[in-house]
Amino acid sequence: MRTRAIAAAIMVTAIAACTTGERVDSAAPTSDAALPTVGPPETTPPIPTADSTVATDSAVAAPAVAEPSPTDPPAKVASDGSVVSEFGGQDWFLGTVPAGAAPAPTGEPIVIGMINQENSPIGSFPEMRAAVQAAVAFINAELGGVNGRPLQLNVCVTSFSVEQSQACAQQHVQSGAVAVMSGIDITASGSIPILEQNGIPLVGGVPATLAEMRSSSAFFFSGGTAGAYVGFAADAKAKGATKLAFAYGEFESFEVPAKEYGVKVATSLGLDTQLIPFPLTTSDFLPILSAAVESGADAITVGAADTACVPIVTTLHDLGYTGLLYLTGACAAAQILEQIPDELQGAITFNSEGPAEATTDGSLYQAVIDRYATEPAGGAGTVSFRSAMNLWAAMISIDGNITAAAITETLRGAADHPSFWGHPYTCDGQQMPGLPSLCAPQQVLFHIPTDGGGLVAASDGWIDVPALMKAAG
Repeated sequence: MRTRAIAAAIMVTAIAACTTGERVDSAAPTSDAALPTVGPPETTPPIPTADSTVATDSAVAAPAVAEPSPTDPPAKVASDGSVVSEFGGQDWFLGTVPAGAAPAPTGEPIVIGMINQENSPIGSFPEMRAAVQAAVAFINAELGGVNGRPLQLNVCVTSFSVEQSQACAQQHVQSGAVAVMSGIDITASGSIPILEQNGIPLVGGVPATLAEMRSSSAFFFSGGTAGAYVGFAADAKAKGATKLAFAYGEFESFEVPAKEYGVKVATSLGLDTQLIPFPLTTSDFLPILSAAVESGADAITVGAADTACVPIVTTLHDLGYTGLLYLTGACAAAQILEQIPDELQGAITFNSEGPAEATTDGSLYQAVIDRYATEPAGGAGTVSFRSAMNLWAAMISIDGNITAAAITETLRGAADHPSFWGHPYTCDGQQMPGLPSLCAPQQVLFHIPTDGGGLVAASDGWIDVPALMKAAG
């Protein structure tokens, strides 16, 4: 239990050798795209639903099919059997969804890499890879690749080893990758320097390490643990709390965000704070949570996920705690919630970096997964899928050769740019002081009502994390 709790809480990296496999093939068409049942994209990975082998060669490009005129109503268009035709004319992050699939790309493949942790006892997140593979298959099959050129995705797996992360980065450099996507890589301190030295941008959904958050050549469409802590502090103040306890594992990726971001904002808002560090290997949360309750805190956030979620909730209940409880969105995974009594679920507030309301992006994501994913790709896969779509959007906007330098320049110049199923991003390196890779740290909070009626927004729209940090000085 304790190793899995560590892994999901800090979003660790992945196993062993780097290999490539076969191209992802389409599954049978589906006619309807349902919204994900677990909710908005999560900020830390939930329990993996399947183990899998690595990698694929896949492909990506700009929509070549004419879109409906802005004056035309977004009525149902004739279906050509593609996913996009099911949503043709509807608003999405790039204007309107094409009416039908673009011609298949035929140019020279554009190579992108991915580093992800799988098949490791410390944590395995195949869903993040599976979602990217599905996104790449969708882009090549229906969006025309990148300006007529297919994307080729090479996945390298690491298993909580700096040396393996280094090897993965070197492999992607040698393959000619113009960008590397991040799944989960807790030993990114090995890969980041190599990617930086070779000018290859790292693009991801949620950063797992300070090395990633502090890299000037990385781009993440989320706020990581720092954004989550700030969002929790703002909500606690809005809900009338007076003291917020931060319980976190003794690891720099938790400790620094808690001390330098969460506590800083909480204090600026007038909240008393209590820091409660605990060993990463802990499996007994009773002394940790007892200390939080005995401190007089009427709001508690615990930097943990995965198998730690249920014992945290039930232990606090047993202690008679009735205040606010904040947990990462990973704890809202269906397989976790089903272990928490319904009457306790409503007391938890979760964070997300996707909108709480239904959107075309969210529905399209589910339809793409249903069509193109060859294994489970939900949960944290929503985050990596967003990153793949945002990378594709950046690439098709480049006028000229698609190079690592061009991608970096495009992303670094993005200001309030639409994000797939997320808050618009600005990658000027100034959104979070000292964490230049965080392009969209804004947060949405939600909870699950006791009547089982689905997710309910707990925050009034997006929490402006950069503004709160600026106000806190």
